[in-house]
Amino acid sequence: MNSVIQERDIPSLACGARYLGSGGGGNSYLLQLLTMRAIRDCGPVPFVSALAMDEGTWSAPVAIMGSPSILNEKILTGVELLQAVQILEEQAGIRIDALMGLEIGGLNALTPVLAAALSGRPLLDSDGMGRAFTELQMTTFHAFGVSASPLVMVNEQGRWEHIATPSNWDVEWIARRKVIDLGGWATIASYPMKLQQVKEVGIHQSFSLAKRLGDSVIAAKEDIHQVMKALVQIFSHSLYGRPAKLIEGKVVELERRITGGMMNGMLVIEGEGEHIGEQLEVVFQNEFLLAKQGDRLIATVPDLLCVLDVDNGFPIVVEEMENHKKVWVVAIPAHPLIRHSKMLQTVGPKRYGLAKEFIPLEQLRQSDDREAEGHVSAGY
Repeated sequence: MNSVIQERDIPSLACGARYLGSGGGGNSYLLQLLTMRAIRDCGPVPFVSALAMDEGTWSAPVAIMGSPSILNEKILTGVELLQAVQILEEQAGIRIDALMGLEIGGLNALTPVLAAALSGRPLLDSDGMGRAFTELQMTTFHAFGVSASPLVMVNEQGRWEHIATPSNWDVEWIARRKVIDLGGWATIASYPMKLQQVKEVGIHQSFSLAKRLGDSVIAAKEDIHQVMKALVQIFSHSLYGRPAKLIEGKVVELERRITGGMMNGMLVIEGEGEHIGEQLEVVFQNEFLLAKQGDRLIATVPDLLCVLDVDNGFPIVVEEMENHKKVWVVAIPAHPLIRHSKMLQTVGPKRYGLAKEFIPLEQLRQSDDREAEGHVSAGY
């Protein structure tokens, strides 16, 4: 991406972030329009690498916490983000000179762009998840020892809450309850840190990746085969890894329920075409977490799972999934930092009660290939 983010860059950035959302992150359309207008009114957003800035500079990620559906009813203006940053500065006694992302999946890929446009601060090409996750502590910032405290929350009425506690888990627990009191969603500013820490624990070039991915997908003109080629090309030349198509078919079973504020459930895809006779079960909790065939593990969090609409190749978010929908399921190896043992303690399959350990997608695919070769040689 260029040294600034222009209005014309936003559709591509939003598009790429949908794939990095892994079924979560919410619908970003309204935020996309708001961000484009902010850049039109305030000018391009200065866009810099964290690796190129002075290590003594303070930065903080900003995001939106809460229900995307309520956000669509009570739309933010962007002023709430500026208030959150300003109050965080006052509470922490610092000057925040740069903003960054908490996550790069879904609508929160645009939140820091909007805040940067309105405030005139530069945006760092870094975030703390490399995809979308559900909770505040599910970041590389937390995994490598950065405190989420103080955290500031501001709603659309200007009401705000300040949370200060040593435990990042407690920050998440308290914030989830405060966001209900604030009306269902709030902007947040948290994890204040100097650039020296960002360089060590951030996932870098994530906004650039989302933009490149979006450019390629848009150029594919809603042809799912061309979209898949774009995914393979972009991710294979990144730190993530080569995507793999797991199945194409139709959603024949869909279960969704809200438990503890999370959208939990599963869907079953019955294979078609070259996958006829196969079935794939995908488990989700706000994001797609695990794919399996019977008892055989196919892919698991923190690797990314995308369920693509056959008609256009775009990812379908969990809350918009429909029964009988024709889809492709694609798995993408996660960024190495997300696979780090410290990160897996917070976002690995064991954390969700899904599997005892994380097995990388590449390793699972190699096992499948060896099994297929064995069947061929045995005459099956």
